[in-house]
Amino acid sequence: MKIRLFQASIFLCILFSTNIFAICTNTFVAQVGDDRTALIKFGTVNVASTYLQPVGTLLASAVVPSTNYTFNSANASSVLWICDEVDLPLLQFLVATNGDDRVGGYWDLGRDDGVPDTFATYFQYVGIKQSMSGVTLSRFWKAVPVSSFLRAGNNKIHIRLQDIPPLYAELYRISRLAPTIGSGSSSCGATASGQIASGIYSCLQPNSYIQLRGPGLVSDNVGEDSNIFFRFWPVNNGFGYGMRNVNTLLHEPTCVARNVTPFVLFKAMSISELNNNQVAQSNFNVFIECSTSVNSGTAPGQTAIGFQVSEGALTAATNLGLVNSNSGVSTLLSDRYGTNNIAKGVGIYLSNANTNETMNFISQPYIASGALSGWYPVLSGVTGRGIGSTESGYTNYVHTFTATLKKLTGTTETVTAGQVRSTAYVLVKVQ
Repeated sequence: MKIRLFQASIFLCILFSTNIFAICTNTFVAQVGDDRTALIKFGTVNVASTYLQPVGTLLASAVVPSTNYTFNSANASSVLWICDEVDLPLLQFLVATNGDDRVGGYWDLGRDDGVPDTFATYFQYVGIKQSMSGVTLSRFWKAVPVSSFLRAGNNKIHIRLQDIPPLYAELYRISRLAPTIGSGSSSCGATASGQIASGIYSCLQPNSYIQLRGPGLVSDNVGEDSNIFFRFWPVNNGFGYGMRNVNTLLHEPTCVARNVTPFVLFKAMSISELNNNQVAQSNFNVFIECSTSVNSGTAPGQTAIGFQVSEGALTAATNLGLVNSNSGVSTLLSDRYGTNNIAKGVGIYLSNANTNETMNFISQPYIASGALSGWYPVLSGVTGRGIGSTESGYTNYVHTFTATLKKLTGTTETVTAGQVRSTAYVLVKVQ
């Protein structure tokens, strides 16, 4: 019997000999330790009255590049895994919340508040929702395609840190605290509920994990519950994402944006007009509602307003040197700047129509250091002061801004014909 088994194994080895060495190698640049996570940076998170922020309100959002993981001096070109090119169809990233911790990804508390897949955090009444490449994270491991890699020769591919898609994270106001029972871990317990009402997010527990599934790697399976299955963890086959130490919860009177002019349109302009420094201008309005006790300004604890550029516009502005040392963006470029049918050498500049102050755009909402970063006192230049609200103790205001389309300054870009299609997001935020 032993002889027959041995002979059968020899036959199989010969039959599949072309794939016997087709395995992936873990470089162990990635580490899963709680203090080694890629940071999810929201900055200041303010929870105000339920009138301004009812349950289900989006409190903050952040794009988290994989390069926020910096342990082992990791950078964008750091190689995390080496695989055979023939195994590309078998490779996939797996993502899930930190399902074995009650404030890391066990409790989906947003489901009852209309924001499913929003999990309890260390902050009381604040839940986090995460996605990658359109895949919403839950406790159950889900696959994300490996679509970027480096062909390194010898039929090998390198999967680098920069090849991991960015994580998109959102914080929502939720109506419940995390229950004290039912999860496998409660390592963060500053209060009886294991959550804090205000202060720094000092809990080290990750909010999510990523791993690579492929030949030769110890990994989990699609659909398994991360509360129970984390085979990747003891062997460091991946890393975590976490809010540790870079986010602060406050409770300050503030404002919210109630409405905004949805589209800003410009007249058509010729290349010669732009090269002769002619411009096209258009005004637009932002309607805000504020607590009468709001502290307008850009210092810590004060409320400011700004406009965040799209991810594509930020990338283009960075490449053209239009981002200053405080991470403020001088010019709003097209979302797909540099692609076909999109005009080059032109951008949109912003100013306050009532104060004539030239304004920068915001690159990342967690960066808060005044006008150089794109933040301005929320009540600077408003009109409509004293307009009533449906709720006592609150006031409505109108901001008017001017958008100016013109030739780029400070670059060597040549103006070319095409469309200008840009996106900016209104942010009203406690600093």
